[in-house]
Amino acid sequence: MNRIQFFKIILLTTLFLIAGESVRGELLRPNAGGDEKEILVIGSKRRLYYAINNDGLTYTLNGPRRLELISRLPVNSKRKKTHGFQYTIIVDQVDTIAISHKYYVDKRIRSVQRPNKYITYSGNYFINIPAGKHEIRVIPSEQQTVPVLVRVLGKEFTATNDKKTVLTPTAHQAARHLITEEKKIEYYELSNSIPLQIAATGPGVLKITSRLEFESWMGPEEVYRLKVSQGKKIIGTYYFTSERSTNSIILEETEKVPAKWRSCEIKIPEGKYN
Repeated sequence: MNRIQFFKIILLTTLFLIAGESVRGELLRPNAGGDEKEILVIGSKRRLYYAINNDGLTYTLNGPRRLELISRLPVNSKRKKTHGFQYTIIVDQVDTIAISHKYYVDKRIRSVQRPNKYITYSGNYFINIPAGKHEIRVIPSEQQTVPVLVRVLGKEFTATNDKKTVLTPTAHQAARHLITEEKKIEYYELSNSIPLQIAATGPGVLKITSRLEFESWMGPEEVYRLKVSQGKKIIGTYYFTSERSTNSIILEETEKVPAKWRSCEIKIPEGKYN
């Protein structure tokens, strides 16, 4: 059963820019299905990827963790055209997430095992895993004829430091105020039709804290996704599961219940970004 809902979700979002660098994730090795490996040389670094074959890849891990799935497609031609590729993620045998990417060939990358193959730019997908033991399966899409290569990184949830700046979106609805534990926090409404635009100066880490806005007809727990992009480039897609908060209220709409907060972090290189 897939719990991901397709209604128009409303998110309440607040943003911080934290000075410093984010912690690098560690490579996770599959517990099953990782027999077919491929080493890619990216610049001067060698990176291990696993092919998503018919049996798929299975990862067993403990949360809370943030997972980053980095995927690429090996192709025969270096012609300047995009190559589409797909795969599917199954979380705890319940939530099914269909992933689809479309990228050009990255001519800087070569495969150690197959030097005559060309490799696309990476498609990145992020999942926040809550506390407890979890099973993540990565399986091929029915439409995919060539096995996708994937590399899964896991990162612990840790505070970077206390040097953080609250960011105000450059285009947004009026701020909403959430009361929790006697604190008043400003959030901004975000939906499919109301994106948020921000300006940030790096280096640093952009931390996005979001809460789903529950209405009376919604279930006790819901799944939602948050997509972050710069221009046409998708920086990351983040997957969350959350439930109603028992100690928070929205000051402007007390009949609606905010969810418990969920967050993601995005590394901002040096420079100015919008």
